[in-house]
Amino acid sequence: MTDAMQSGQSEDVTALSMYAAAASAHRESILADAVEPPTGGMSIDGSADEATSSAAEYNAQRRESAHLRKLDAKNQRREQENQLRVTIAQRIIDFVAGQLVLTNMLAWLYALVMLARHDPIPSEVIIAWLSSTIVEIIGLLWVMARSLFPFRDRHRDNDAEKHDR
Repeated sequence: MTDAMQSGQSEDVTALSMYAAAASAHRESILADAVEPPTGGMSIDGSADEATSSAAEYNAQRRESAHLRKLDAKNQRREQENQLRVTIAQRIIDFVAGQLVLTNMLAWLYALVMLARHDPIPSEVIIAWLSSTIVEIIGLLWVMARSLFPFRDRHRDNDAEKHDR
């Protein structure tokens, strides 16, 4: 009986080792066949779960759509800002031109009145007229350029500008 028991035990051991080898081979084949579907999840035997992949694709499309909407909104805002800048710049230039025409007409009217009265035109008046004209042009155009197209450099004092508002 000992021989029969030993042969029975050896058959059991053989059967168990064959089962372990088969299970191990099956596990390795499953891991070897595992692939990554395009959605980034793990599938087994190359078969992706359709519901998971379609949901992941849907979510990816929603994220892309949201990103595109955000970019469109940003571009639209920039276009509106540029249109506003053009409108404001044109109005300021028209205002400066109108103010220069009015100032020059008043200066010429003053000069004509002084000449008609045979009085000399004081040099201080001419200097003030020329100075105010130059200051108007440079000052208003500088303010327009500075406010419509702010500097973005390292010398800009952002903290002071925040307190002014």
